[in-house]
Amino acid sequence: MKPNKNKMKMKHKVALFIVYFTLFAVLSTMVDYYAYDLINPWLFAILSVVGAVWATVVHVKSKDKSKVDELAHDVEEII
Repeated sequence: MKPNKNKMKMKHKVALFIVYFTLFAVLSTMVDYYAYDLINPWLFAILSVVGAVWATVVHVKSKDKSKVDELAHDVEEII
C-alpha cells in the first residue's frame, strides 16, 4: 500500500485550530463587549471552541490551501 501524501500532520491541524480559535475568540470578545455583558461570557468561550473545531474539521476535509494554511505554518514554527 502507498502512503497517502495528502494527509495533514497533526501539528498542522493543531496550528489550524489555534488560528481558528483565535479568530472566533476575538470576534466573540467584540460581540460580548458590544452586548454590554448581557450574555454570559462562558457562552462565548464555548461557542469559540465549538466554532474552531468545526472550522478546522471543514478545512481539513476540503484539502484546499488558503491564507489560513500560511498562518498555521507560522504557528507551527512557533510550536
